[in-house]
Amino acid sequence: MLVFPGQQISPAQQVAFSRALGELAPTAWVEARLDDQPDIFVIGNTGRALVSFAPADGSDRLEWHADHMYRNDPARASLLYCRQTPPTGGDTHFACMYSAFEALSPEAQAEAEQLHALHSVDLLPGGLKPANDDGAPDAPRLVRCPLVRHHPRSGRRALWFGSKVTVGIEGWPPDRARAYLDRLEAHATRDEFRYRHAWRAGDAVLWDNRRVLHAGSPFDTAQHRREMHRTTIREDHPVR
Repeated sequence: MLVFPGQQISPAQQVAFSRALGELAPTAWVEARLDDQPDIFVIGNTGRALVSFAPADGSDRLEWHADHMYRNDPARASLLYCRQTPPTGGDTHFACMYSAFEALSPEAQAEAEQLHALHSVDLLPGGLKPANDDGAPDAPRLVRCPLVRHHPRSGRRALWFGSKVTVGIEGWPPDRARAYLDRLEAHATRDEFRYRHAWRAGDAVLWDNRRVLHAGSPFDTAQHRREMHRTTIREDHPVR
């Protein structure tokens, strides 16, 4: 991931920069698209609806995920630009899944490489549901992907799962899968694998969804405003 602090960019400039990196994937949440720039996904509480992938308060665990994990063509990379941020809260956590995989025992690595995770949009927080009435890709109810991804450029292995978007392990009963995923999350998001970004207006962060999970932290949506613009670069290699 790369942090570009103190930027002053328009929505059109963000889209143009992102398109230089690859084909863009507009959000399927039509009501969260920016007017006149539908490739921009507006996250926060300044648009037509609250869009948040963070717990409502500090009592729940973070929702770790990679963008578009619930789709057959997930996000290769994402660029998030901060236009407005609350004085406290609203930070974004990032965790390196290369490091998390490599810190597993050889036995745990071998087990993980044999497993396929099941992802679903149904349990994502935020209250919005994808729509396809304007031709946006419809989200499958369940998507099956390897739990360990091999990065197409580096060849390195990375864990690839989410806290709530990953709803099971193929062939496992739900209780066993949930217990395993909870243990894996606790391991993969340890402090030594994490970076926490405290946003300032003008910050832009670009990350590789193939190797980095992220999670938003809560803020007081009744008292403060947060507006983030995300452009999403579509995956260009099969997930394997």
